[in-house]
Order: sequence, then C-alpha cells, then structure tokens
Amino acid sequence: METNIVEVENFVQQSEERRGSAFTSEVKRYLERYPDTQYVDVLLTDLNGCFRGKRIPVSSLSKLEKGCYFPASVFAMDILGNVVEEAGLGQDMGEPDCTCVPVPGHLNAFRRRSAVRRPGAADHD
Repeated sequence: METNIVEVENFVQQSEERRGSAFTSEVKRYLERYPDTQYVDVLLTDLNGCFRGKRIPVSSLSKLEKGCYFPASVFAMDILGNVVEEAGLGQDMGEPDCTCVPVPGHLNAFRRRSAVRRPGAADHD
C-alpha cells in the first residue's frame, strides 16, 4: 500500500495541533491551581534512567508546547554519564540537539520539602 506524503504531513500536523491544544489547556489549569509557581523543571530520563533537565521561568511555560532542545548525547550516555561517541551523538558530531515535546498529563507540582536528609543518613538510638 502506497502512502501519499501529503496524507502523512496532514496527519503529523493534526497530531501536533491536538497535542498543542491539550498542552495549552493543561498549562492554563495548572496555573489556575498553582498561581505562585515561579519555575518549572523540564525533565527527561536518559537511557540509564537518570534525570536530565532544565529549569525555566513559568513565563516560558506556554512556549514549551513546541518543545525544547536537549543535546542528543543524552541518549548516548553510559552508566557513568559519559557520552559514548560511537553512537554518533556526541562532540564528534558537534553535540546535535533534538527537540523534546511535553507528554500530555504530566505537568505536576512538587511541594518543596521543609527538611532534606542526606542519602544514607540514619537515626541512631
């Protein structure tokens, strides 16, 4: 079965419009519920499950609909966080960027903790 390139382009455009509209609505609801938000952390995980991200001012949140750039090397790291150059996504290729778009339904608020414990800290009797 042959696919018309125009059909594919229309499908992609309609998908982006639906995603954008859903994200815009989600941002509006979020800001109504949490009007004092100052910053938003944009997070993704690398292939090892480690969080990578950026902190943006809440005033830029609506711009996130079109995505934000992350270095493609995020997807070519070993378990120690070193870029595996053989993957072709690191400095040898000029650290190309890739566009990451928000996942609908994942805009969440995190309450600031009043106390943070060091990892491994334990109470002693």
